[in-house]
Amino acid sequence: MTRFEYAAIFNGIFVALALENIAASFHKLIDAGRRVRWHWMAPTNAIGSAIATIGQFWVWWRGRDIVAVNPTVFSVLLNAATLFLLYLACAATLPDDVPESGIDLKAFYFSKRQQYWSIVEVTVLLATCNQAWFLVFHNFEPQLVQLNGPMVYGGLAIAAIVASLIVVKAPWWHTLAIITITSGVILQYGPLKL
Repeated sequence: MTRFEYAAIFNGIFVALALENIAASFHKLIDAGRRVRWHWMAPTNAIGSAIATIGQFWVWWRGRDIVAVNPTVFSVLLNAATLFLLYLACAATLPDDVPESGIDLKAFYFSKRQQYWSIVEVTVLLATCNQAWFLVFHNFEPQLVQLNGPMVYGGLAIAAIVASLIVVKAPWWHTLAIITITSGVILQYGPLKL
């Protein structure tokens, strides 16, 4: 096995755990039936976080044929840390259990918004730094700049929006931001090819 294949197994574990967490939470919500008062924000964040987790792994996987210049543990840990944070983001999107008294997903979202968006903020900044470091490490090779450059610029724009969601409580702003961020995640990662 190559060094990349070992790292792929390690990183794949984070992706599997993140997706399992979301699937298990959806299962519990559906199983609870009428005890759940549904609202779109938390499930949309769960779907967006799942797509971002898979997409980040895909981006990393696309670089499998690029020969690493002086690979270090640090370079592997940056990607692993990003996937770990994406796991935490996925875990924070939906409740782990539904109490007997029931749960309101709108109230759940707003009670957990600072935790969720803080994790997302750190994740976005780390992923953006990781992409920027990759470009620096490969001397801004034009092909890599074309592939990774938009992720750096987009990451900085998303970080600014996410930072506002930590402090702003206005539901209209959360509605606009969630739609924008989720659409951005779909547009960024959806068209990726292997």
